[in-house]
Amino acid sequence: MALSKIDEAIRYAKADDHLRALNLFLEVYGTELTGMRTHKDATGLSYFGLSLALVRKQMKMAIDLCRRAIEVEFYNPDHYANLARVYSAGGNRKKAVETAEQGLKLHPENDYLISVRQSLGVRAAPAVPFLDRANPINVTLGQARHAKKIAEEEKKKR
Repeated sequence: MALSKIDEAIRYAKADDHLRALNLFLEVYGTELTGMRTHKDATGLSYFGLSLALVRKQMKMAIDLCRRAIEVEFYNPDHYANLARVYSAGGNRKKAVETAEQGLKLHPENDYLISVRQSLGVRAAPAVPFLDRANPINVTLGQARHAKKIAEEEKKKR
């Protein structure tokens, strides 16, 4: 019975109905998360972590769940994509990109990983390449470049 609820919760999470998925995961797992080591449990942990991050914003626990899923099934690309989404939801874009890239090294053809990586975007090169990205000159020029890009997009809409 528990596995069927986990399967149902995973289906909801894959359909981006994370609130419903989270409610089912909490019914099955509660807060006792030790000892889960089966295939379905690893996938369940990964999607439970994603739902927890997106609904309750409990990033530390969500990251721990997704990492545990990767420890159990390092070969499952969904776990990397979910962890990347958790990092992104928590505002840690750098870790999100690193995690997605790590998953893509193992599974370069996985559509879910590719879409997560594309949603993270690509940073523009620093305006003055020989200076550090955090240098005030690069920060100011980058902000100006971004403002100009937004102004041009607004102009095209009119």
